[in-house]
Amino acid sequence: MVKTSLLTSVALAISIGFSGIIAPSVSANTPVPIQKVQSQSMIEHVKSIRTEHKGISSIAITEEWFNPQNGFFRDDKLVKEPGKITLKSKVYQYPNQKSLFRETIDRYQDKDIWTQLGVETLNGQQVKKMKTIIEPKSGIYQIAYVSSSTGLPIKEEEFDEKNELIVTFVYFFDQVSDPKGEIFKVKEQHVEIDLQKAK
Repeated sequence: MVKTSLLTSVALAISIGFSGIIAPSVSANTPVPIQKVQSQSMIEHVKSIRTEHKGISSIAITEEWFNPQNGFFRDDKLVKEPGKITLKSKVYQYPNQKSLFRETIDRYQDKDIWTQLGVETLNGQQVKKMKTIIEPKSGIYQIAYVSSSTGLPIKEEEFDEKNELIVTFVYFFDQVSDPKGEIFKVKEQHVEIDLQKAK
């Protein structure tokens, strides 16, 4: 019974993410709502799903929440590897950090790192296709699909020197309210689940 309950909880965490009840994510192809709720500050929420395509197959879900008003930052990670699931969660405070969204937008505007290849349509939305500028000796590079309307990434792919796909990242951005302050109450956690023993 305990093993079944544990696996059910893990499956829910993988399918809806840590914040599934508190902060449902929306795709980056939906414009990020910028309006503020007058009675409380809005918390920036970023969710990314990382899938490896070569070597050991693994999936990682990362969620970040940032309150620009007080600098509280929460970072959750769920990594599923063959035979094991790892869950980590931690809260920090960065009073002088700028917007999480702004930091992401600025990263793709750095012309020393990214060059634009053109404009495409992805999931029905116009995106800028961008590629990292790499050193001649290095063969690994990234291709990013950045929303033309928000400046935020929808998807990023990493390729090796043979132009074979290694890793894919999919991104989701939204703003959430937390009137009871539950998001940043989490204590530091590190849990490892052996899937062989849980069977």
